Amino acid sequence: MPNRNKVTLLLAGGQVVHRKSATPTEPTENIPLTREEVEAALGDVAQEVEIMEWSFQPISHYSLRMCSDLVQLAASQVKEGAQGVVITFDTQALTEFAYFADQVWSFPQPLIFTGSLLYSGLPGSETALNLTQSVQAALSESCWGQGVIVCIQDRGYAASEIHQLSNDNRSGLLLSPCGPLFEFSMPLGELRCLRKNNRNVLWNTDTVPARSIEIVEAFIGGGDLLLNALLEKHINELDGLVVGGFGNGDVPPSWVPLLRNFLRADVPVVLASRCLTGRVQRCADFEGSATRLLEMGLISAGSLSTRQARIRLALGLGGGLEGSALKNYMKGE
Repeated sequence: MPNRNKVTLLLAGGQVVHRKSATPTEPTENIPLTREEVEAALGDVAQEVEIMEWSFQPISHYSLRMCSDLVQLAASQVKEGAQGVVITFDTQALTEFAYFADQVWSFPQPLIFTGSLLYSGLPGSETALNLTQSVQAALSESCWGQGVIVCIQDRGYAASEIHQLSNDNRSGLLLSPCGPLFEFSMPLGELRCLRKNNRNVLWNTDTVPARSIEIVEAFIGGGDLLLNALLEKHINELDGLVVGGFGNGDVPPSWVPLLRNFLRADVPVVLASRCLTGRVQRCADFEGSATRLLEMGLISAGSLSTRQARIRLALGLGGGLEGSALKNYMKGE
């Protein structure tokens, strides 16, 4: 086993392992780094790493099934003896993919995601820093049993706790209300554990997520056309629906009969807050309020974001949950 006791570095794209073309006629072309360039960025830790290329497709081409395939590949590396796995990914959806992986990663070995806003070779690029620190984290015993971790800019965050805040500002890239799990102290760059991540994993990497879960978020005076289109054109294709209500989970009253029709068609409907770190709350009682929607049969997503709720619902349905079991799972019970 060539990767036994090593860290597998899965190159799945992202600016962190791309550089811009120097050709004047093709200024926007993104060129994947060669294996030699990646090894050079890793420096001394390169000898601890087995590099594998997976896919350099744009993130907009991905599906949950593709995410599942990549996590299964990471799992196969652990089964073959890898001490941990690092995956490079596009920061545009890194937190979403990492959250999915965290829901099915049942191994004690760490699975680390990393990325960068800047392309390799540009002034201020963090390719060497983020790749090296991610490998160091994957080699660290303090990261075992912590689940999936996003390692960027000297810190490691629990994948279940972070959100993307910005796409053009490194200082505001990630939002984690709970703070990091660890940080690299300078100038020696030693990993210092700050806290432990308590997690309960129900699924494993063989779980196949449901395919068609849509999100519709509430906004003032609209949304009816979207819900009607789903009901009239795609109800037979729909596995589940996530509704992102206003702050507490409230929606326009015109949505109520439409949502009731989804329930009548046996489509599970999950209610989340459209706020990035919000929570569904029964704060009032009126037509379209979260109170009445939950009484009607919608499933509370608790403090999950709409994207987290979509991933969790896809896995719950893929795992065969229904009724009270699905409701408890969506609440984290």
